[in-house]
Amino acid sequence: MAFLISGSIRRVLTILVCLAVLPALLIILYSGLELRAAAIENAKREMLFLARTMGEVQKGITHSTHQILATLGQIKEVHDLDGPGSSAIFRAVVANNPGLINIVGMDNYGEVFASTMPYGKVNLADRQHVRDALAHRKFTAGEYILTRVGPTFPSLAFAYPILGRDGEPMAVLAAAWHLASFSDFLDVANMPPNSFVAVNDRNGIRLFFYPSQEKTNPVGGAISVGAWDKVRGAQGPGVSLHQGSDGVSRIFGYQPVRLEADSEPYIYMWAGIPEAAVLRPANLILARNLILMVLVAGLALAISWLVGGKTLLAPIRRLVGATRAFAEGDVQARSDTGPAPEELRKLAGAFDEMAEALVESQERLRTIADYTYDWEYWLGPDGRPLWVSPSCGKITGYAASEFIADPALFEKIVHPADRVHYDAHLRSVKNGTHTTHIDFRIVHKSGHTVWIDHHCLPLVRIDGTFLGRRVSNRDITDRKRVEGALQESEAQFRSLVEGAPEGIFVQTQHRFVYVNAVGLRLFGARSADALLGTPVLERFHSDSRERISSRIAQLNQHRKPVPRVEHIGLRLDGTPVPVEVSAVPVIFEGQEGALVFIQDISERRQIETRLQQAQKMEAIGALAGGIAHDFNNILFPIIGLSEILLEDLPEGGLDRENVNEILMAARRAGDLVNQILSFSRQSEHKRIPLRIQQVLKEVGKLVRATIPTNIEIHQSLQEKCGPVLADPTNVHQIAMNLITNAYHAVEHNGGAITVGLQQTLLDAADVAGTPLRQGPHALLTVSDTGHGIPAEVLPRIFDPYFTTKAQGKGTGLGLSVVYGIVREHGGDIRVYSEVGQGTSFKVYLPLIPRDMATRPSSPAIPLPTGTERVLLVDDEEPIVRMETQILERLGYRVTPRTSSVEALAAFQANPAGFDLVITDMAMPNMTGAQMARKLVSIRADIPVILCTGFSEQMTIANAGPAEIKGFLMKPLVRSDLAAE
Repeated sequence: MAFLISGSIRRVLTILVCLAVLPALLIILYSGLELRAAAIENAKREMLFLARTMGEVQKGITHSTHQILATLGQIKEVHDLDGPGSSAIFRAVVANNPGLINIVGMDNYGEVFASTMPYGKVNLADRQHVRDALAHRKFTAGEYILTRVGPTFPSLAFAYPILGRDGEPMAVLAAAWHLASFSDFLDVANMPPNSFVAVNDRNGIRLFFYPSQEKTNPVGGAISVGAWDKVRGAQGPGVSLHQGSDGVSRIFGYQPVRLEADSEPYIYMWAGIPEAAVLRPANLILARNLILMVLVAGLALAISWLVGGKTLLAPIRRLVGATRAFAEGDVQARSDTGPAPEELRKLAGAFDEMAEALVESQERLRTIADYTYDWEYWLGPDGRPLWVSPSCGKITGYAASEFIADPALFEKIVHPADRVHYDAHLRSVKNGTHTTHIDFRIVHKSGHTVWIDHHCLPLVRIDGTFLGRRVSNRDITDRKRVEGALQESEAQFRSLVEGAPEGIFVQTQHRFVYVNAVGLRLFGARSADALLGTPVLERFHSDSRERISSRIAQLNQHRKPVPRVEHIGLRLDGTPVPVEVSAVPVIFEGQEGALVFIQDISERRQIETRLQQAQKMEAIGALAGGIAHDFNNILFPIIGLSEILLEDLPEGGLDRENVNEILMAARRAGDLVNQILSFSRQSEHKRIPLRIQQVLKEVGKLVRATIPTNIEIHQSLQEKCGPVLADPTNVHQIAMNLITNAYHAVEHNGGAITVGLQQTLLDAADVAGTPLRQGPHALLTVSDTGHGIPAEVLPRIFDPYFTTKAQGKGTGLGLSVVYGIVREHGGDIRVYSEVGQGTSFKVYLPLIPRDMATRPSSPAIPLPTGTERVLLVDDEEPIVRMETQILERLGYRVTPRTSSVEALAAFQANPAGFDLVITDMAMPNMTGAQMARKLVSIRADIPVILCTGFSEQMTIANAGPAEIKGFLMKPLVRSDLAAE
């Protein structure tokens, strides 16, 4: 019976012990599993946050690189492929951006022309980022490379094409970045051994791995196939648990980075921590607790078999009660068995140790939470801190106990500059139950400034009871530093744009969002407010708007630069202005748009117009010279033979008078040729006493032949009007321009042109406010009955290039030329006009004193004669015959030749048989100048006289004194030939 009772007690005690131990065992298992799961999740969040942060930093680097290369692409030295100049600019940029290894400039064949670092002959056309930039004509990212210019570094490179006016690449800029700065992330995170941060390119090649593992994870080698398969198709960040290339199983966080939202990633950021290191604390705690639980259970069973009755049941009940209290959450519950057998006391002691171990494991779990990267704390309903994570020490320099002891410390460390902002946040938190978020600065215990990303989350039970707040603070100093660098880069960019010599504006959504000072002046705006927000198309002529709209679409949709083209811009007052425009795509204040370069080309257009006019005048001059040459050859025999006939005909006869008229007409024709040469700028302008009547009569004959007969031309010339000191050609030009201007006024509706000349006397009142002086003047008047000139146009008619005529009807130079000639001769020009009543131009030229106008003529001088032997050469047979007669009448012995080749042969046959050679300039086979050189080479002392109807190349000065002794212009008169 005793045995049965003992067995029953043992069974009961065994069941009681098992029931008492089972909750503790379940607690241990559950706590261990939760601890493992919490450690894994926390590690995943940490790795994902680390990878995302690296990705954000890389996006900032990419954006900064794009802005830097786009700005450098607009600099003149880069456009001109100026190697030294571009290299100096590149070095200045790299000096302000420590992460940059190098910036190089290449032509569109990949040949390097500029670099931050010294370089030789280097070609980078094989680089993938260079090929992509040339092929797609936009900013591109590369892949893993070893730098080829300067020292060798593993790096990530970017390229930006510089496009010409035709939209084709003319050069490429490339920038290489080293990635060593990402190692700071691992150091700051304070992660366990075998943790790492890494970067790989779009092909799965490592760009960076820290800490370095060249044997298992070399830079430049491929990452593991398993890792690459997980991220290659990923559209966003993620986490993974797999085995790395070194065989270590890790928890990985990864972040793809793209150049554009819809493009494939060009780089991947990685952060990894060993799974074993994450689970080691939880596994150790779980293993120790299980071992302890087994020992406790064994001891309890042993005691239950040895002890029975009341000495065991009461302590066991108390032990079970303590176990249940502990299982219900009272972590302070202990066995407190009181008097009991030694074995039962040991069992109670084991239970207490187990409870202490569980509390210790919870404290360790809390410690893991305390040492997360973020600084977290919990506030009770009254605002006092209930718990502060020890990680606050890394961020603030203060211990958690200091915040618990002095709750005001949270506010004391806020930076003075952010105090108002922080106080406003506290008021909003106290008055509401919503989640709040602000960024502000704190002052670290050491005195330096730390930026905080602050999140405050209210804690409320389901029944609405307010439990307090959970606050999470993250150190974002590095991110703010990157943002500050980006802002500084933007400020530098804005400085470059504001100081640019040409107009620059930014458009987004087809509207102005930024205009520099030059652009404001170009559009006639006093301030930016007059343009910002207005449509860009309104500032261009309607003929250009469709084309401009197409170019903007190309920029906004395809993100491709557009080359320079010419358009007509409109100022705010509606004045058109010719401009040249180019643009590149940019991101401005988060919106896609375009950076537009616009230049006023009005002055260039005027220079081009003047050049075209000069070329036309040069062509007309060449034509006039050619006509003069042929016309002189025609006049030469007429003048010469007329002079011969005058010698042979008796005085007083009708035939002599007729021949004299022929001679006078030929000489006037010669004067007309001289005027043509003067017009073509191939004769010298000379002022002589001139009677304007004769010039106006010649001009009248010339314009009558060119102006239609339905337009009447009247002349009223006062024969007694005295002479002026003037160049005949200039006076001819004044009359022609004024009559031509009058013709354009009446050509459509018909009418009359009147040309008048009279002598007038100007007194002090007449010359007041003018360049004229008192005294007698010649008054030349040209009037028309045309449409007249509007009053608002009248003050500008003498301005160069100003014209009211239709396209092709005038250059705007005629009246300005007349004005210049008149003022040069000491005169003045005035205009009188009314719309519909016609126009009258009055030209005043001062008369010369009477004594200059009536100088006695020189007495006739007998013509010189001679008996020398003359070799006469001219390809025109009538001229040869005429010159032979003149020379023979003067006593010379003449040997005529019509071929320069025959003349040279005759001279070679008898060099001593000639005393003088007279030769024409322009002859077939051999010119006169060429023949003269050969004659002098045969006989150095032979004098040569050169004749020509026109030559702008040949003069005595440039023909050479050893070859040419005289120079005569056709048509010759007998006196010129005799005197020479």
